[in-house]
Amino acid sequence: MSDTRFATQLAAFDTSRPIEDSPTPPADWYIDQEFYQEEVARVFETSWIPVGRLDQLAGEGDYFTGEIAGNPFVIARGDKGELNAMHNVCRHKGAIVAHQEDDSRHRCEFFQCPYHGWEYHLDGRLKKAPMLGPQATFNVAEYRLPPISVDSWGPFVFLDVDGPLGGESNLRDLKADIEPIRGPLETAGINDLKFHKRYVYDLNCNWKVFVDNSLDGGYHVKYAHAGLAEGLEMDQFDTYIHDRSSIQICKTKGSDPRLGDQVIYAYLFPNFFINRYGNVMDTNTVMPLGVDRCRVIFDFYFDVEHLENWESRQQIRKSITSSHTIQQEDIEICESAQKGMKSISWRTGRYSSIFEKAVHAFHLLLHREMSAK
Repeated sequence: MSDTRFATQLAAFDTSRPIEDSPTPPADWYIDQEFYQEEVARVFETSWIPVGRLDQLAGEGDYFTGEIAGNPFVIARGDKGELNAMHNVCRHKGAIVAHQEDDSRHRCEFFQCPYHGWEYHLDGRLKKAPMLGPQATFNVAEYRLPPISVDSWGPFVFLDVDGPLGGESNLRDLKADIEPIRGPLETAGINDLKFHKRYVYDLNCNWKVFVDNSLDGGYHVKYAHAGLAEGLEMDQFDTYIHDRSSIQICKTKGSDPRLGDQVIYAYLFPNFFINRYGNVMDTNTVMPLGVDRCRVIFDFYFDVEHLENWESRQQIRKSITSSHTIQQEDIEICESAQKGMKSISWRTGRYSSIFEKAVHAFHLLLHREMSAK
């Protein structure tokens, strides 16, 4: 993308205007392929991104793989208990080294590329390059799997895929980013819950459409989620905005035991949602797959008592079924919005100054991040 065109697309969103006087970002932010590529480089390759759980890395040799906006990675627990994160790309011909077939536990002593058999230690160091033959210059240390910065909070594992490749000085402080939402969530007992099950949804919409929808302060709930709306006190929906996060808390009517007394919806830029209600926590991670495609990963957590009790497991199934229904409703409305944004009739919209404070804050932060690189 030309610098002039990109600057024009950024300038089309006036960050100096308050929410009650501000149009939303233009359609290009959601439908332009080149703008999307800039987002990948300026946001997803430079931010802390949630990628998995610590329970997937319980013992030496445990590992899991994934991908962040076209960057395959692998994370493994080393022999000293350390977490090692690496680009999952063989240094020989670029093939994917480590594989996993599902979300179950995976363990190995070393990684072997299935293409030409190059082997790597759990920390990424090159272990063996079979039948390479005489080499005029070959420094083994230079042919390790490139490291990735890794960190954790609570049960969650985060990566910054360009660090330390991007330089240690470029790394943000993950703990500082989380701090404003950490207190309410830990008070709500997120560390006392156990992972139960994962669901994955592929949506035909830009990743920001899903984020906008999730942050709109319940604006769409009355119209898109009639069942959920019956259990919430929508006039008691409070939104708290922080630098790189937000948290929304809504009282319930007490009519739905699944929801408890209140629901907490927390967001961490750019793509992570933590929802706490009743005896449940679910996390939603939205990963971009293209300018008009994204993948949303739902992980469900429950307290141990409910996981071990048969009657409670029945309640868990009902809770997940209800969540699935809500997600299907969200998919329908998100894909509808993406389709409409491609129309020649839609260039920009407006914010609800009552409900969409967190959406406006997200757009301001995204503009800041896109402008800074």
